[in-house]
Amino acid sequence: MNWSDELKEFILSNRGKDPLSLVLQQKKHPQWDMKFVAQQIEGYRMAQDKLPSVALCDDFVYPPKLNREQCSSETTALFKATEYAKGKHIADITGGLGIDSLFMAKQAIAVNYIEQNEELNTIATHNFKALGIDNIITHCTDSIEFLKNTDKHFDLIYADPARRDEKGRKVSALENCTPNILENIDMLLDKADMLLIKSSPMLDIAEAVAQLKHVCEITIVAVKNECKEILFLCSASGADTSPQCHCINIKSNGTMDRITFDRQKETTLSIHYSANIEQYIYEPNVALLKAGAFKTISTIYDVKKIHRNTHLYTSENKIEHFAGRTFKVIKELHPSAKEVAKDITNGRVHVITRNYPMTSEELQKKLRLKEGGDLYIIGLTKCDEKKAIYLCEAICDT
Repeated sequence: MNWSDELKEFILSNRGKDPLSLVLQQKKHPQWDMKFVAQQIEGYRMAQDKLPSVALCDDFVYPPKLNREQCSSETTALFKATEYAKGKHIADITGGLGIDSLFMAKQAIAVNYIEQNEELNTIATHNFKALGIDNIITHCTDSIEFLKNTDKHFDLIYADPARRDEKGRKVSALENCTPNILENIDMLLDKADMLLIKSSPMLDIAEAVAQLKHVCEITIVAVKNECKEILFLCSASGADTSPQCHCINIKSNGTMDRITFDRQKETTLSIHYSANIEQYIYEPNVALLKAGAFKTISTIYDVKKIHRNTHLYTSENKIEHFAGRTFKVIKELHPSAKEVAKDITNGRVHVITRNYPMTSEELQKKLRLKEGGDLYIIGLTKCDEKKAIYLCEAICDT
């Protein structure tokens, strides 16, 4: 990596230009690798949203697109660092771009960043220095071999296994990720008190808990109601027979909804179903839905479930601070375009369907509506198996 002040100034002066057009100007600027220049501009634009504090550093070097896509966002990296890294000696065995190492280092005593890709390792080492981080030790080697051969013992090992197979296709199952945590978990827990594994939001939680065997805590992290990652905290001292599950949704204003529940207790809870849709409808955030906390939601908030397979809830009185979206019911609608047009005169509405025989797009098309406006139509199945649609107003969002 031939980084220099001259190259940096050239990149800064061209940040507003189209990266592809710059690549095509290689002959005009033979002194610079224009593909690398374009990579830096694309990386900077990604970082403005995904890594805003990093984007402020003009000396930060961005790796190729695949590595940028796989790195944690600043929001999730900050959450993990605050939650797990304070005052610890940490080994990040899947270093990559180094975003998790970077934020953990701000909380930890020391972080060992391990990445066998020489280009990534060089870039990360440069970036840590550019950002003034001096408690990260970088290692360019295979992380599993590093741990097998080191005498060090860590408070925490962090792993975010690569979720691509040898052909570059996306995978989610733990056994298909690199490094293979399942094959090495005993060795990993021999080298650390705790092991924190970041996994795909598509992963089956129950299957992963059964495979890992040492899980003591599960955390599902959503940002702005989009599920980003599932974290499994494994303990060298033994697994919890019923690990607690933390459901986190970090909202656009920076506040956080956090619900903790017992997955085993969830199966034993009894809840009430509502024969009628009452004044308010509630949709839990995606972290709660991914966790399967369907009965727990009803119990915590004292709301009635609409149907066993309709993961919506209802109440006569408004529940404050519900972890999800709250809708006030205006009226039930007849599911015909002619009747609906009487209430939605501008033809624009947001459509949601849950346990309904049509997708939201199909229902929207049937009712001859367009996306937009301030109101919502919710299509659902009630506990008596009847299908219904309701015109609603959103009064609290995720």
